[in-house]
Amino acid sequence: MESTMAKKGSKRVRRTHEQIISDLEKKIESLRQRAKAKEVEQSPGLKAAMNLVRSLDKAMDVAKSEGNNALAHALADGREPIASFFEKAGLALPKARRPRGRRAKVE
Repeated sequence: MESTMAKKGSKRVRRTHEQIISDLEKKIESLRQRAKAKEVEQSPGLKAAMNLVRSLDKAMDVAKSEGNNALAHALADGREPIASFFEKAGLALPKARRPRGRRAKVE
């Protein structure tokens, strides 16, 4: 019972109005992001582009597991322009799992 009671002399730290306002602004921004994400679900073109990005990520994983580093780098390069479009539109994409290591020499 002692652990649930407040210690003697401790005071509650109250947030300032500025802190409360900044927290609410963050909530508003997250709600706007969710509304944009919902818009993507309803637009057939954006939905297909989102599926394309997911497919590219899966293909990169398969190429890395097979040891085909050149293909993994090519797929990562193809993902970048589409991902930048989504970022400019204000939509969040999962972080790209870019291949590590050197690029294979082009012969």
